[in-house]
Amino acid sequence: MCTMKVALTVNDFLRRAEQVYPHRIAVVDEPDQPGESWGSLTYAAMANKARAQAAALDALGIDVGERVAVVSHNSARLLTALFGVSGSGRVLVPINFRLVAEEVKYIVRHSGARVLMVDPELEEAMADVSCEHKFVISGDTDASPTHPEPAAWAYDEDATATINYTSGTTARPKGVQLTHRNIWL
Repeated sequence: MCTMKVALTVNDFLRRAEQVYPHRIAVVDEPDQPGESWGSLTYAAMANKARAQAAALDALGIDVGERVAVVSHNSARLLTALFGVSGSGRVLVPINFRLVAEEVKYIVRHSGARVLMVDPELEEAMADVSCEHKFVISGDTDASPTHPEPAAWAYDEDATATINYTSGTTARPKGVQLTHRNIWL
C-alpha cells in the first residue's frame, strides 16, 4: 500500500483560484486608506503580485523561515503578503496598526523580523522602530511584476506561516505561531 502526503499550505488557495478563476475578482481594496489603493484585483493579478513580492524578498536575501513584519490596516497588500511572504516559506508577522512604537519595536525585535513594512500614515510614529530593511508602503515600494520568478520553496505544512501577536494585554505582547496546516484547516 502506497500513501501520498500532499502538504497543506497557504499557497493551495491562491494557486487553485488562479488556475480555475483567473479573471474573477479576488479582492476589492479599500479606496480610502493610508497606502495607495490597489482597487479591484483578479486572482491572476493577486498571484502575480504575490510572486513578485516573493522574488523581491529573494533579491533582499530574506531566506526561508525569516520574518517579515507588516504594520498596516486591513488591505489587499496585507492579504497578498500572506501568499507572497508565507507562501514562499517566510514568516509573516502582521502587527496591529493601533499599537504604539514601543510595542511595535518589541514585536519586531522579539519576532526577529528582518523586514518591516509600515503604512504611510504611521511613518512618523514608527520613526524610532528600526529594522534591517524598513519600507513605507506605497506604490513605489510594491514589488514589480517584472521581477523574476521567486525561488522554489519545498512546501512544508508544518512550517510557521505567521506569528500573530496579542495586543491590549497587561504585559508584553505574546506571539502565537500558526503553521501552514493550521491556516489551511
